Amino acid sequence: MPDEKRPTAIERFLPLVDFLGTFLGQDCEVVLHDTSHPDSSVVAIANNHISGRRVGSPITDMTLQLIKDGTWRRDKFVIGYKTQARDGRPLYSATYFITEDDGTLAGMLCLNMDNSSLLEARDLIERFIQRGHMEKPRPVPDDSHTLETFAESLEDLTANIILQVVNGADIPPERMTPEEKMAIVRTLNDKGVFLLKGAVAVVARHLAASEATIYRYLQRVAG
Repeated sequence: MPDEKRPTAIERFLPLVDFLGTFLGQDCEVVLHDTSHPDSSVVAIANNHISGRRVGSPITDMTLQLIKDGTWRRDKFVIGYKTQARDGRPLYSATYFITEDDGTLAGMLCLNMDNSSLLEARDLIERFIQRGHMEKPRPVPDDSHTLETFAESLEDLTANIILQVVNGADIPPERMTPEEKMAIVRTLNDKGVFLLKGAVAVVARHLAASEATIYRYLQRVAG
C-alpha cells in the first residue's frame, strides 16, 4: 500500500485554528498565516469579527517586520505584545513561528485577544477602591499600543504602512528631496514592505515618483 502524503507544516496546524478559537472563545481571534504568500497569507481564521479579515487577506505590517528582522530564527514565539484593532480596541497578542523540517519559516499562528472588557472591569474596580480610600492610588500603567494593520487587501496594507511612514516625515512627498525619499524607501524596506507583491508601484504613487526611481532607491539602500 503506498505511503500517504505527509502533511506540510502549515497543514498540521490547520485543525488548531478552530480548536483554539472554540476553546478560547469569541474574544480571541486565531489566525494561521502561510508566510510564503504574504499578499494572501491568511489560510484559516477563527473569530474574525475582531479584525474583519478573512481567508486570503494579506499578512500584517507587524508580522512582516518579524520576518524581515529574523525574529523567528531566534525565538519560537513572541508573546504578550499589545496591538490595537481597527476600531481602537486594545488587543493582547501572541505569535508562534511554524518552521519546516529544514528550519525555514513556513508560517505563523497568531492569537489576538480582545481584552477591552477586562480593562474596563479593572478600571471600575480601581475607581471603586480609590473612592473608598482603600489604598493609595497606583500610577496609571502604560497602555500604549503598537499599531498593527489588520488589512483586508494587499493594497490597504501597503498603503497604510506607507502613509504611516510618509506622515511621520511631516513633509509632503511633492516637496521631498531625493535624499528624503530615499530615506522613506529605506524605512519601508526595513519594515519588509517590498516583500509584498506590487509594493513598488504603490510606493511610487505615494511618493510622487516613477517606479524606476523607486527601484533605483531600493538598489542603493539594500546594496
